Amino acid sequence: MKEKAFKRSVGPMYGSLMVCALAAAGPAFAEDASTQASPDNATSLGTVTVSASLNQTLAEDMPLHTTVITQDDIKNSTSQTLDQLLRTVPGFNFTGVPAAISDPTGQQTKMRGLGNAKVLVLLDGIPIIDPFYLTTQFHKVALADVDHIEVIRGGTSSLWGNMAVAGMVNIVTKRPSDNTGVVTVGAGNHGTASLSWSQNFKVSDALALNLAVNQYRTDGYITTPSPYRWKFPRQRANSARDTNIELSAYFRLTHSLNGFLRLGNHEQDQHIGYSYGRNLQKNPDGALGLDQRFDKDSSLSLRAWAQNVHFTKYNGATCYYQLAGGCLNSNAKDQVVSNDVVEYYSQYGDLHYRERGSSLTYSRFFNAFFNSLQVGIDYRHLSAKDSESFFATPGSPEIPQVLNATGYGRGEQTFGGAFVQAKVSPLDVLQLTFSGRYDSWRNTDQVHTLTKASTGVVSGGTLPSSSKSAFNPGLGLHYDATDTWSFRGATYKAFRAPGFNNTTRSYGVGPTTVANPDLGPETMTGWEVGSDYRNDAVSLGATYFRYRIKDMIATYRITSAMGAPQPVLSLCSSSAAAPNLTNCGGSANYYTNDQNGESHGVELDGSWRIAPSLKLGAYFTYTHTYLTSEASSITTPLHVQLVGIPEKTGSLDATWNPTDRITMYGQMFYAGPMYLDETTTHGTNYGQGGNVIYNASASYALNDNLDLSASMTNIFGKKYSENAYAVTQPWSRTLSMPRTFFVSATVKY
Repeated sequence: MKEKAFKRSVGPMYGSLMVCALAAAGPAFAEDASTQASPDNATSLGTVTVSASLNQTLAEDMPLHTTVITQDDIKNSTSQTLDQLLRTVPGFNFTGVPAAISDPTGQQTKMRGLGNAKVLVLLDGIPIIDPFYLTTQFHKVALADVDHIEVIRGGTSSLWGNMAVAGMVNIVTKRPSDNTGVVTVGAGNHGTASLSWSQNFKVSDALALNLAVNQYRTDGYITTPSPYRWKFPRQRANSARDTNIELSAYFRLTHSLNGFLRLGNHEQDQHIGYSYGRNLQKNPDGALGLDQRFDKDSSLSLRAWAQNVHFTKYNGATCYYQLAGGCLNSNAKDQVVSNDVVEYYSQYGDLHYRERGSSLTYSRFFNAFFNSLQVGIDYRHLSAKDSESFFATPGSPEIPQVLNATGYGRGEQTFGGAFVQAKVSPLDVLQLTFSGRYDSWRNTDQVHTLTKASTGVVSGGTLPSSSKSAFNPGLGLHYDATDTWSFRGATYKAFRAPGFNNTTRSYGVGPTTVANPDLGPETMTGWEVGSDYRNDAVSLGATYFRYRIKDMIATYRITSAMGAPQPVLSLCSSSAAAPNLTNCGGSANYYTNDQNGESHGVELDGSWRIAPSLKLGAYFTYTHTYLTSEASSITTPLHVQLVGIPEKTGSLDATWNPTDRITMYGQMFYAGPMYLDETTTHGTNYGQGGNVIYNASASYALNDNLDLSASMTNIFGKKYSENAYAVTQPWSRTLSMPRTFFVSATVKY
């Protein structure tokens, strides 16, 4: 990619309760949805009930722009992981770097131009969001276990609370109905391999079990462009191994009382760039559900879930150790290396955090006018402890680890909420959905300290407790103009509460990023309108949306103690009489809510079955997202498209079945021009042009029990990136996925 300068003159285990609500009802409806989304009808949205709607709404009757990714879609995709599958779904703004080889603390599930922690991702109604960093736990999901995926765009905090700001994803897994098993084995370049084994045990008509074991591993690739690898001596490719073991039991206690129990253990082991660069997560979890049906029209659902996470993190680094100049990290390209390269880790973190949640949801279906009513309450408790050690550059090759300071943080968050949803049809062709949710959350037991190794002086300490509350309403409409043509619309309010990473964890020295216990929630008000046309051969959809986001969480740099917030002074100053920033290396970054923004755009999608054996698909999105106000110390320009988000994306694809046993798929994916740096040079925005990526796959059913498949991503090896970085530091640019191929075999027995 050749850099270009674009010049322009400068003139909400998460959502708190939302998760709980969906967790309460999602699995209850998941069975209905999964049994309907069979391969024979996977392309007919009218046959798929969206479990995340809570009121059994068909996908084609949803008031929000909704996409159902079927088993056929998953099989045809060239993606091996969930994040890369979602990347090519209209409305998402994913980076091209696979989650498996990127740091889990920075993975962002972005939708409709909004940033981190604004998309709720659920697995059978249970959140798979990291309780500390609010990132998606992609490593928990193996595509081989997925039945279908529901993608709902738009603010849904009126049902599911925190983080359902831009939209939500509900992944519905397969359910056992017999004693069959499935084994899928695959391998590809970059040392990539996967193994998935799922075995069903139908013990009786009242009890069925499933044991699923999955491992995905990859040696990855070096994400630094080759012209700048001199900057990182001994740099290796990022590699990962994700391992999941899960046992599920589905039981019927009486003719009207059903339940499930799920126990799992998940581990992600990443090696990031160097011998001492490692992210290791160990994550046991469990969920329990009971569904009591009183009659054909009313039911009560109870859910409880828990997860523990132990995360050990080493940030690897290297330097050229020169006798005359010491340990040089910022070497010149042509510098002569006179001594060995020294590898060390600049930071070590040991994090323990956990989530406990429960919910209760009552659902009642009435008549043609008053369709349904759902009422729910839920509770969720999070706790975290974070110990960090910071190391200076080595003083000699023989002593690579030089302790500079240690940090400690802890905190607890308690969420509670209640919601109600009602759907009415004043006319046969008109459905109105009213929803509202009240949430409260409390931050307690907050502590963060910093201890300098040289002096033993401890700064920081206990932080005051705080509490917040919010009410989020929503209104949706769906109108059938004809049997094939419909209109939809919705307006909503949504929020995202700050996480532990914002309120509890202070990290780094010179500068130190200081937690802000007084952060408030980000809030969003928005609306959208859309129209759909569907017949037996053609499906067309168009959506326009507009968001206004207030109190966005950002960081700004503090270089003087004068006027610095008290948490910064408590942690960074070595003197109460003469405040300074000495303990933090002379400067600090501090979280703030002083930022507002807007996002609006258009989403067009369609499909056309030209013949029984040939289907075409396409989509186009336009997303304009920008800041409207910010603190004076933040330098991102206002009213300019945010970095890393192309205004235009699109896709063309074709699926061809020349015989009943052969499926061939091709896709042309377009990521339009985007800005990558807007702050280095005042008034100048740096970016890259658009890129077209070609993907293809083919599968062959050798017989009823054996399927073979092959796929290739980025067929022509396009080199491009989508991450924001300073152009004065081109070595910080991160390359998106290069050409990859993968072959697999699936055996059913």
